Amino acid sequence: MGKIRTRKILFVVAAMLLCVLVAVLIRLFFSNRIVRMTLTPIEVEVGEAVHYADSTRNASSWLWEFGNGDVSHERSGQYVFKEPGRYQVRLQVDHSLEKKQIVKVNRRANNYGSDQLVKIEAPATAFQGEIISFKGYGPSREWRWQFGESGIVDSREQNPLYAYSEAGRYEVLLTTEETQYPVRHTIEVLPQYAENDSTDVLVVIGNDIREHLQAIVDGKPFNVHYNYILKKYLCGNPDIAVTVNNNKKNDFYSYCQGLKIIARRKTLIDEVFVDMGDNLNNECVMQLMVTQHERFSESKK
Repeated sequence: MGKIRTRKILFVVAAMLLCVLVAVLIRLFFSNRIVRMTLTPIEVEVGEAVHYADSTRNASSWLWEFGNGDVSHERSGQYVFKEPGRYQVRLQVDHSLEKKQIVKVNRRANNYGSDQLVKIEAPATAFQGEIISFKGYGPSREWRWQFGESGIVDSREQNPLYAYSEAGRYEVLLTTEETQYPVRHTIEVLPQYAENDSTDVLVVIGNDIREHLQAIVDGKPFNVHYNYILKKYLCGNPDIAVTVNNNKKNDFYSYCQGLKIIARRKTLIDEVFVDMGDNLNNECVMQLMVTQHERFSESKK
């Protein structure tokens, strides 16, 4: 009889100890959680999107405060600041945990005032025979453009149009009464292509995107190359599909983050194929197909 009673007591004590242990583990599990907030990029121009996301363990509610009165309760998304300044973005997770991050919002680069230097706005690349728009900004009233092909002053308008007859790399010079020396801009003119043959254009676009994706892999400034592709070819849409090696898919933003963090310096981008959709007049890439491989995959074998 005494043995049975002793066993019952031991069983009760063991159960109590187990409950205490479980309670301690639960407290440790939840109290040691770290807010895993992601904001990228943290320096943008007015109108550019900031992508926000949280990967805090076992989180169930989110409150994003963007420092200007705007809030979001989504786990991830994107936000556009409309005014320049420094904003403190605050994330509160599960009404208790929080983290803060400063985002710097600059004025647009082409927002030139009367007190600014004379500057040129023009594309860095164009096609042979394409009509290109050049714009001059600044306080000047006289404009003398040399596009590098004729060797003489080609235009005296502030915002001229010009088409290069030959492919090549040209240095554009803009002289005004406000500048001591000409303002310079380099433009690369690619070979002409037939209007009814879009293959050459798509190849050029694919090669350009490939070079910038490889730059991300190689550790070059992420924002520079990511935003270049996003703005120039994707019309600012980070959610287009990227198919890798005809197998797996990601949205463009997640794919680029993967190149930066996981594939960093280990991957070679072989080819990039672009899909412009069924509309022949569409200027936005609708989908990317990428082939890539690890640099040292052969040596591992």
